Amino acid sequence: MGTSNSSSIDPENIKVHQNLKKIKHLTDVLTLRSEHQKQILKRGWDKHEENLQNAQILKGMFKKLDPTVMQVPGEDRGEIELSFKYDYAKEILMIKVIKCRDLRNRDLRSKMFETFVRLQVMPDHRSQGPRMTKIIRTNSPRYDEIFTYKIDGGDLGEAKLIAQVVDHSLGGLDEILGETIIDLKNFDFRNNPVHTAWYCLNAETDLSIKGELQISMAFQAPNTLLVTVHGANNLSPRDEDGLADPFVKISIPGTHTLHQTKVCEKTLDPTWIETFEFEMYEEEFENRNVVFHVIDKDTSTCNDSLGQVVISLKEFNRETGLSGSFPLSDLKNMKQLRSQMHTNKVAEEFKEALLAHSFARVPHAIFKSHSGEKYKDQYCRKINI
Repeated sequence: MGTSNSSSIDPENIKVHQNLKKIKHLTDVLTLRSEHQKQILKRGWDKHEENLQNAQILKGMFKKLDPTVMQVPGEDRGEIELSFKYDYAKEILMIKVIKCRDLRNRDLRSKMFETFVRLQVMPDHRSQGPRMTKIIRTNSPRYDEIFTYKIDGGDLGEAKLIAQVVDHSLGGLDEILGETIIDLKNFDFRNNPVHTAWYCLNAETDLSIKGELQISMAFQAPNTLLVTVHGANNLSPRDEDGLADPFVKISIPGTHTLHQTKVCEKTLDPTWIETFEFEMYEEEFENRNVVFHVIDKDTSTCNDSLGQVVISLKEFNRETGLSGSFPLSDLKNMKQLRSQMHTNKVAEEFKEALLAHSFARVPHAIFKSHSGEKYKDQYCRKINI
């Protein structure tokens, strides 16, 4: 027999090269995973907390995709910086108009503003009239102008300053870009002689609105809020004949229900006595407001606002209800109306999408499956994201 040239390999002579660093890292990962699984098996996974976390993740994602979802339409008109000082010896109020910032064009094609600031103290017992700054062509004008008003010390408690930022037009059609109304009774000039602050600009407020609205509300368990509009008196006239054709719209921001009274023709003291029902559970009262909007119906032109009344349900007594007369005023700049009543449809669609994604658990990259022996399910009719 011939001899073979092949050689056998002794297994004992084989040397295996191992990466001790990778092995240790893998061991640590497996240990952490094992500890995590033990904790889940021990106390269970809180599904309610999981859903909250998932909703917050999606909320952050949508906010990055479209920041306007978190904004309120119409509130971004810019700001004005003002400074106040009162001389008790001379009974003179000094107002310094410092500057404005972030004045917004209606669109990208709009021209640069040519702005001035108009000041008016109300009530104007001395007929001092308005004061106006110079005109500056920029969207962030700086004025640094001081104006004085003769005001008795005893009248400071009722005095208000109306500051309007106006876009000047050579054709005479000046446009009010925004205004702020400052209540001077909030200033303590004796202990703090100078008050300087930034003030947000809002839409122009209609100070001619007056009158009162008589309403009552009652709650019927488990989920019915009864709202009765009785009447109004001393409304502001809007027609040429000095009368109005008023009706009332009743809504609860955040719900889809809107009620409306009949139209009372040719009167400033209408009577309705109409009752409306809103479906609402007690746990929803904490963050709800009932908005009453009195409107003058005009068939030839657009309707005119006669004022609003906002009733917060947070302090509403379910047992005794509510009844009384409430003064009408121009509340379109009120935070509750801006943040709730004017929530646009896009924001509502985003909120609904967040809920749908959190409950459907998609995309799966975010809503991964979790294991555990104990589950806790919680349900709430109202969900605030």
